[in-house]
Amino acid sequence: MRFSWLTGSMCLVGSLAVVQGWCAEPSMLDVLRSCPKTANAIVQGDMVALRKLTLGSPLHEDLPGNVVRVRIAAELDLESFQPDWEIGYAAVEKTSTAESIAQREGGYVDTLQGRSIVWTPNEMYLVPLADNVVSIVRPADRKFVGQWLKKDRSNVISSYLQQVAGRLTDRQSVSIAVDLEDVVSVGVLNEKLARSKSLQGKNIEAIAKSLSLVQGISISVASDSLEATVLIDFLSAPTELTPVAKAFFAEVLTARGMQLDEFSQWKMNAVSEGKTLSFTGPIASETLDDLLGMFTVHRASRGVSNVTKTDSPAAAPAGQTSPSVVAENTRDYFRKVINIVHRVRDYSANNTGERAQWNGNMANRIDEMPTLEVDPQMVMFGAEVAKSLRSNSMSMQLTNISQGAAAVAADAGTGAFSTATAVGTMAGMGYGYGGYGNYGSYGGNFVDPNSPVKYYRMGQAQGNTSFKELMARLEQSLADMRRTMTEKYKIQF
Repeated sequence: MRFSWLTGSMCLVGSLAVVQGWCAEPSMLDVLRSCPKTANAIVQGDMVALRKLTLGSPLHEDLPGNVVRVRIAAELDLESFQPDWEIGYAAVEKTSTAESIAQREGGYVDTLQGRSIVWTPNEMYLVPLADNVVSIVRPADRKFVGQWLKKDRSNVISSYLQQVAGRLTDRQSVSIAVDLEDVVSVGVLNEKLARSKSLQGKNIEAIAKSLSLVQGISISVASDSLEATVLIDFLSAPTELTPVAKAFFAEVLTARGMQLDEFSQWKMNAVSEGKTLSFTGPIASETLDDLLGMFTVHRASRGVSNVTKTDSPAAAPAGQTSPSVVAENTRDYFRKVINIVHRVRDYSANNTGERAQWNGNMANRIDEMPTLEVDPQMVMFGAEVAKSLRSNSMSMQLTNISQGAAAVAADAGTGAFSTATAVGTMAGMGYGYGGYGNYGSYGGNFVDPNSPVKYYRMGQAQGNTSFKELMARLEQSLADMRRTMTEKYKIQF
């Protein structure tokens, strides 16, 4: 699991003016102030509580065992929901030297602004600090790291994130917040909301105006149970949206490819004079895994764990890796691939469009997994699984597009009539033809009022068939690879 974090109690000996005077772990506000650019998202995690809550889940296996707390500030791309950069810190049980970290990570030690920093192949810089604090800056952009290490700061701190950071407590295992102020325009929203099923018959213009005044969204999970609270804050009460808010945001989650089956059990209330919509309810570890996936928290569990390992005599000659280490890393990698394939298999999609997006997301998860000291054959296997998922995702998308084009082509040449108008006008009068002329047709052009549904069903059937074939191939490949690796390393995979 990859975390981004900023410096702790060492105070960086004057390298960061905003850090001077710290004698304990920095707060979330300290992290925000230290960023060389304006962050629009934060995440804070109590890793001890989170590991207890997710015991037995794939997420638990991704959480580094020696990390205690994490705080991250980031700039999220709000289209892809992936970070352009991240800065933060982790409090760990025990740090190691920069040289030892570099050796374990397959990276190297660099010097910048008078400080030792460790470049890693995972495209991040690790900076071990005093009092068991480790900093990370992503991406591994040396100039960006240099800006972070300099004393001068010119960033504007998000007022919304300041508010959220001010109310963070130790009663949450995870807290995430994203600043959404001034992100969307009424004009764009009007067009998109008109296609929303949950808003049919509603005042779209009023709802669009309310949504354009959203300040941000914060998500927190309790420290003692998998219970979540989501707060969506607006500058003024979204009166028109509130009655249909739950159905609307469920639709938004689905459109973003996020599986939240438990959302139907959540309760919604309007608080703070109606300006905040509050949603509370249970959250599965898989859903929490996806939320954390907005940040690169799934990609560097090995890096964080390696930072905390104590130095010991090498079990293999210098420059070589112990076979037992490769075997364990390979088995761990394989286990994660299996978990991802099973998540693909078990995902409950409403249509092939959702499934295509989910498969693409899961392919990215495999690509982002650490591969250092993993058997090359296993790494190649993981790459092929990711490639198969991504290919199936593209195949389903292209099938949907081609069937949509076929439906449009079937309507071509119908004059003023089409399958869409036929459904709403002619079908109600008992006619299956689109106008007047010979045998009730206009210009001899036949209109099938069922063609939109017919082509949709054809696309769904083809997509579902290709998905089932994919899963059969993947399950067989997993079984074959398990036998191969078990025989190779003489341990059960």
